[in-house]
Amino acid sequence: MNDLLTEFTRNLNNFLTGRDGDDKGTLIKAHSSNLQALGDFSFPNTITAWHEYMNEEADLNNSNFLTCVKKDAADIINASSKWKLSVRNVKFINDRVHLFIDRRTAIRVCLECCTANNHWIIQKLNNKQNVACIDPSCDGASITSLRVKSLVHAINSLVAINSGNLPETSRIVVTSKSSNMCGAGQTVLCGPVLNANTNVKESILSGEDFIKLRQNELMLIAHHKYGLRAGTGDNWRDFIAHLGHSAVTFELLQIQPSSAVKINFDVSTGCSKGAAFILYNCARLETIIRTFNERVVDGTYPPLPQIANIDFSLLTQEEEWALVLRYAAGAAGAAGALAGCGARPHTLCAFLSAMARLLSQYYRKTRILTASRYFCYTLPLSINETLTSKTHYLTK
Repeated sequence: MNDLLTEFTRNLNNFLTGRDGDDKGTLIKAHSSNLQALGDFSFPNTITAWHEYMNEEADLNNSNFLTCVKKDAADIINASSKWKLSVRNVKFINDRVHLFIDRRTAIRVCLECCTANNHWIIQKLNNKQNVACIDPSCDGASITSLRVKSLVHAINSLVAINSGNLPETSRIVVTSKSSNMCGAGQTVLCGPVLNANTNVKESILSGEDFIKLRQNELMLIAHHKYGLRAGTGDNWRDFIAHLGHSAVTFELLQIQPSSAVKINFDVSTGCSKGAAFILYNCARLETIIRTFNERVVDGTYPPLPQIANIDFSLLTQEEEWALVLRYAAGAAGAAGALAGCGARPHTLCAFLSAMARLLSQYYRKTRILTASRYFCYTLPLSINETLTSKTHYLTK
């Protein structure tokens, strides 16, 4: 899987210091907001911050890091011209160097990479091996057991896509009982599901009851908030069943696995709205894509051109750039960061939540299939593939 953001960070670190550096401990920061003013990446321009990389001859009294390593803004721009993501502009703000990626070329590179990554991920998930299993003593009908089962599924998916970067994975047992430490392999502790009103472990509702509760709630949300009309056919029932199960999975996994998760079982104030928001945005994207394809068939729009022939300079809004760089291209890093046995699905839930918020904000401002903006179609197509592949980690 091609991680463009990590690759850029490594290239920059190597250019500045002659070393690849540690991805987790890098001094190079990838920005997530206010990209127009602060740029896409930045790093400190002081010797003290980079002292571990300095040789003995370095003048530690010189507070300017770039001067010490005999490099300047032009050098960074010239060196990056050979990278997949190139730097267009460099600004010095306080004691940091801020880098602005060349969006004109980067958008195409990011979307091509996103498409390739998503196809690779789906293939990996279709061929995954079950390295994680549930502790037999936890295999019951309770909501806590449902959380354990959901975590087992998520671990198997995350291990599958990270298998190339991980040592050979031994058997992983997921349990909700701290006393059940297995002798062979690795044990992952899953926290209980608590009733938010009583603050004690939920023992009345079963896992199936919880799913049905959320299905009913999501049907109301779909009708009243999002304007989706209830149907009576099998497709509608299957849609609600899948939506409810996916929302429950998200709700159970959005908290660190070892911690208890508190659930409000009151339908009127349920906690599944965040999950419904993400899943609704998936449905919104699929609707945009389906409508576009229908209008191509009836002659309203021309067919989508090859990506090499698309003028991405038309994508000028900040939300468009953030969706491309931080989410379409950044999804590989979000998945790759889930190292070890993959028992960190809560970070993926946070990634999906942030992505859905930005997508919704963008959609409110920009109607993709109106105002002759059908040229934007490649962006929602890539974002839809990213959302779909990431939710598959948890629900497929």
